[in-house]
Amino acid sequence: MAALDPSSAAPEPLTLQLPGLRVAALAWGPADGLPVLALHGWLDNAASFSALAPRLPGARVVAIDLPGHGLSDHRPPGASYDFLDWVVDVADVAGALGWERFALLGHSMGGAIAALTAGTLPDRVTHAVLLEGLGPSAVTEAEAPDRLARAIAARARPPRAPREQPDRATAVERLRQVVPGLGLEGARALVERGTREVESGVAWRSDPRLRGTSPFRIAEAHVRAFLARVAAPTLLVRARDGYPFDASLLTARAAAVPGLRLLTVDGGHHVHLDAPERVAPAVAAHLRGEPQGEPLDAGAFDAGDSALAAAVRVLVLDVDGVLTTGGLVYDGEGEGPKTFDVRDGLGIKLLQAQGVEVALLSGRSTPAVARRAKDLGIAQVHLGVQDKVAGLRRLLDALGVADEGAVAYMGDDLVDLGPMRRVGLPAAPADAHPEARRAARFVARAPGGRGAVRELCDHLLRARGAWERVVADHVQGGAPPG
Repeated sequence: MAALDPSSAAPEPLTLQLPGLRVAALAWGPADGLPVLALHGWLDNAASFSALAPRLPGARVVAIDLPGHGLSDHRPPGASYDFLDWVVDVADVAGALGWERFALLGHSMGGAIAALTAGTLPDRVTHAVLLEGLGPSAVTEAEAPDRLARAIAARARPPRAPREQPDRATAVERLRQVVPGLGLEGARALVERGTREVESGVAWRSDPRLRGTSPFRIAEAHVRAFLARVAAPTLLVRARDGYPFDASLLTARAAAVPGLRLLTVDGGHHVHLDAPERVAPAVAAHLRGEPQGEPLDAGAFDAGDSALAAAVRVLVLDVDGVLTTGGLVYDGEGEGPKTFDVRDGLGIKLLQAQGVEVALLSGRSTPAVARRAKDLGIAQVHLGVQDKVAGLRRLLDALGVADEGAVAYMGDDLVDLGPMRRVGLPAAPADAHPEARRAARFVARAPGGRGAVRELCDHLLRARGAWERVVADHVQGGAPPG
């Protein structure tokens, strides 16, 4: 069967009744084709697959609007959007379609849902294609109580109103601003299905509660237990310019999936929507049972990060929670002394010796930080900076650096997300806020103030091919003090 001409592949709208919920969907392909259930990303909708689905000959692709998204019902008042509920929704959708066995095609959050569904229902899922997603964000045991407390507190606040824009063209422009790299036509498709007309223009259909704090997230050990149960042939597709990820975490997760194969393509996070021709042949072949991509190897997710690390000319560090533990000590006259890790200092000196400029960018200003910077020979010290994006730009201008891709930035909290999303190599300590860890391409095993900066410095030295020389210098007694 020849591939469909995407321009003539009008989807069939479907409505599925689940227990207590109505779910909308779009379907492509023959009714008797290979059943493929497509799951979109967070705040997207079924139109996410409008470019890819017509290019999968012989498949019956049903792309749903997940509850709370697109044309589907929102969850009832008082309910929340816990991740595991999505897996139950997928099982209910398959039942409503009359599919006992089916393939899964998921993007981003949809890929995470597909991965857990494949582990939950290993006898029913025939194939899995995961586009830029391999399991949900996890929490540590220590983070779980605080997450639940924040979710309870959020329930007491008035519900958020749907976000509005004066017209769909403005909504498209805004969506492309918040989703870097999303193409114009792809944004138009998502906006057309994802908005409704209101008196002031258009409003997003998505449930505002999707942006809130979910009361419950599973731990990383749980995620890997689900992944280990996947029996379906699984293809993980990564985009070279996709969202940042923790290479060590992704490596461990991918290794948990038996027989997983990896395909890396040019493009951004929505490559399946913006450039479907780059992924469609491999996806179609995978669904036919023809192995695609490459078997996983130990360095599969490190090559891109190593190239980024090798290109770093400037390392910018937050202070509290990165160079220090984040604890604040006050005496009678204000903020007191700070504790720094000598190993971090040595790492900074070693990096400086290789020609990498190290700078500090902090929202607080204390004499102890200025003194430590002087001891380490750090000339660019920007303290008391409230707008860190503007502060980063001023810092780089002072250094004459125009290419943000040549910059590494280590931060630990929400105030660091702006700089982290602009630099080539964002990094975070092990105990950073979950959002900072998600934004990082490099996550240290050590916490802030206890060796995290040293790990990053060592990583940069190895990427530059300087590590063996550094070790040899130390053996010969030529080490700079930290």
